[in-house]
Amino acid sequence: MHTSSSSNPSTPDLEDLSKRYTLWFQDIDVSAVPVVGGKGANLGEMVRAGMPVPPGFCVTARAYYDYLQITGLDDAIRGVIERGGQIHHDDIDPHAAEVRALIMEEEIPSSITKSIILKYRDLCGILQLEGTADAPVAVRSSATAEDLPEASFAGQQDTYLNIMGDRNVIQHVKACWASLWTARAMAYRQRQGYDHLMVRAAVVIQSMLDPDTSGVLFTANPVSGSVEEVVLNASWGLGEAIVSGLVTPDTYVIRKGDFAFLSQEKGTKEITILNDGEGGIKELSTPESQREIFALKDEQVIELTSLGTAIESHYGHPHDIEWAYEGDRCYVLQARPITTLDEVDDRGGEPEYNRSMFVELFPEPLSPLFLSVMQHLIGEMLDFVLKLWGFRPPMDIEPVGVFYNQPYFNRSYIETALAPLPASVRERVLGQLMNPFGHMERSVEGGLSLAYFEMMVRMLRIMYRFPERLADIISNYQGEVAELQSLPIESASDEELVTRIREKVFGASSILLGYDFLLIAITRTSYQVLGSFLERFAGEDTEMLRARLISGVDGNMTMETNLRLWELAEAAKREPEVAQVLKRGSTPSSATTFTELPGDSQFAVEFDKFLQAYGHREIRMDIMYPTWVEDPTPVLGFIRGYLEADSSQDPHLRQDDLRRDRIEATKEVSDQLSQTWIGRWFVKPIFFWVLRYAQALTRERDTMHFEMTRVFPLFRSYLHEIGRRWVDDGWIDHEEDVFFLTFDELEENALKPIDRRKLIQTHKEEYEIAQSRPWPDAIIGEREIFLREGPTIAGEEGQLSGIASSPGMVSGVARLIRGPDDFNNLQDGDILVAPFTTPVWTPLFGIASGVVTESGGILSHGAIVAREYGIPAVMSVSNVMNLLEDGSPIIVDGDRGFVRMI
Repeated sequence: MHTSSSSNPSTPDLEDLSKRYTLWFQDIDVSAVPVVGGKGANLGEMVRAGMPVPPGFCVTARAYYDYLQITGLDDAIRGVIERGGQIHHDDIDPHAAEVRALIMEEEIPSSITKSIILKYRDLCGILQLEGTADAPVAVRSSATAEDLPEASFAGQQDTYLNIMGDRNVIQHVKACWASLWTARAMAYRQRQGYDHLMVRAAVVIQSMLDPDTSGVLFTANPVSGSVEEVVLNASWGLGEAIVSGLVTPDTYVIRKGDFAFLSQEKGTKEITILNDGEGGIKELSTPESQREIFALKDEQVIELTSLGTAIESHYGHPHDIEWAYEGDRCYVLQARPITTLDEVDDRGGEPEYNRSMFVELFPEPLSPLFLSVMQHLIGEMLDFVLKLWGFRPPMDIEPVGVFYNQPYFNRSYIETALAPLPASVRERVLGQLMNPFGHMERSVEGGLSLAYFEMMVRMLRIMYRFPERLADIISNYQGEVAELQSLPIESASDEELVTRIREKVFGASSILLGYDFLLIAITRTSYQVLGSFLERFAGEDTEMLRARLISGVDGNMTMETNLRLWELAEAAKREPEVAQVLKRGSTPSSATTFTELPGDSQFAVEFDKFLQAYGHREIRMDIMYPTWVEDPTPVLGFIRGYLEADSSQDPHLRQDDLRRDRIEATKEVSDQLSQTWIGRWFVKPIFFWVLRYAQALTRERDTMHFEMTRVFPLFRSYLHEIGRRWVDDGWIDHEEDVFFLTFDELEENALKPIDRRKLIQTHKEEYEIAQSRPWPDAIIGEREIFLREGPTIAGEEGQLSGIASSPGMVSGVARLIRGPDDFNNLQDGDILVAPFTTPVWTPLFGIASGVVTESGGILSHGAIVAREYGIPAVMSVSNVMNLLEDGSPIIVDGDRGFVRMI
């Protein structure tokens, strides 16, 4: 393989270039975007700068324009568009398909095909292929439009790999042109008010590598925003496996200055994509031997970091770069700017969508119904907090995007709202809003500005008033839910049932969710202030001391639920026949358990009372799944686990111990602050004011979630009633299918019912795809970024790093729990190791001796409940589910945030 070299470093003449049908990479630079699109222009720029780019050429936007004009397709396509008028989103597919068929059926004029084939034949010669040998090439779309940034259309056109032969190349150029007319691309242009026929399509034709390893490199950390770090994703074979989200790649974070490895995380690399000898590509399951090792050598990581830094230096701003290794040689396949790291400007940079906050909240793909509701509510939640802090949310940017049945924050939305803040403060506040559960700084200091001062004053005022207002907020919400429960279901029309859901979800539930997010934000601030105070005299013990001060606070609803579960287990022990029934089998089911209980069982009476009070708790965080009152099987499983625990694990005793320890820690702090007159008269009153509110806010952290799900059983009864009716009417096949309609589609069908079975099938297929693929942590344009906060860093051999979230140290057996289906695998004294925990998981803490998770932080549900149980916890230990083996012995150090394999 040879690298293209620059033969003409002078600035290209755009007027001349725009008249041609094909152009070599070395004939163009970044100024040629209107001629060859962003992909082509950047490849030309890098070739002229001497970067290692596989040779190739571009089919210009002029070729596409002349193709439409000469063949008359321009008028034919306009006719399809005008005939459709303002096409409704449900009706775009047939119109888009008609346009694509017109393009694929029409022959390309000979003047254009001749130019393409001549360049392709010359490329074969450059690659030293003799006679009629055909060079394998990648054929990629490179859209452009007058006054429209290509970024707006990123990911909406196609790429074809390992294409060989004159006829195939021509056919795939035409396929790239046709990809401008997918339903997705047409819907996007229609929403933005763009003229469909103003968009032009250039095509990049580049020599196809046969790489051993490929991936994407970011010359700035797109999640943290650090411009001092390089983030690298790598996997075996072609990079399409990463770009398409088919694999969890290896991830490296490298410091630019000294090439230090800040973290390296081994991905599972499930699939390897390779060139097929007959043309095209093939997917193979990656051999276990390759999954277990890193795809890059250390020296290759350093070489890529150096190359990325050189490209960044050439352009003058951060880039994301597609690269590949073929043998020992590294090649650049594509590069584009990362504009979202700067303030939003008029360059029209690609939006960044970030999922950091939702890793713990939504660990599974969401049903279309729940997702469509949450997308709206999360946007309202974000606006609520921003406005309370004195910022103006932008009107022309979406706050929340949806990818793979998951919500993602739009970084640009938050960044634009926070524009009045100084840059250093803005980055920190931005990070805290996008992931309030992550790493927590001790200091809350920032650059001086009126906007920052006003924000802090507002936050202190909110923190002062919030605990008193919360009782009224929750009481009002409970009243609205009770009112809704009193209304009849069977006699209400479909429209009335959906209207009730809309009014409460987008009314009372939206308000409660807004206050929940506000609670998280101000609780985080109170923790930071506490850390700043404690750091002055506690030194390395600051994290542990802060955890002691906020533990053992009465009134935590999750802890209260778990106490009641323990009491139910104690009631079962008093009835040996009940205990025997519960212990029978590894997963006691509600259907069989209650038929076997004696008729006068006091346990059954208490169990019924428990479900009345706590039965609205969710099994999984999606209204598609039954709650405890509908399916108490998980509750019986928790009780069975508690039957095996001894009295030393009584959570009441643990609560008493934690309460005493908190009082002792409070006295220690008081004594320290009283040693000076400044501390005694000025610092101490402020500290204890902050501490009082931090404790109150911590207590209510779980109360908000507990109350939020109170409406789940009621709404599920509404939705199942609607589902039963629509099955009878023939609109859907199963009553559960209502969960595979978005809320708007549900509402439309309640007003004007039609057959929705085809649409539901499409949504189900999308849902299944989302279940089977890894989810990127961030998405920039068409780039998917896999990066976990809280990197695993090797200290002592076998030591993993995370966030210290609950103090103490314990050794035990690591029990890997991936979801509710694994709950019964946890045995008394095991260390719970999980990708995340939610409130539903926390009864497991009653028998676990420690907790380790891949996500979360000191404010996550798991951390709060671990502290209430007095067991050590370390959160955000990246990739721990792959680094530890089930049943392996480990030590959890909740004081320093380490996990050690022994």
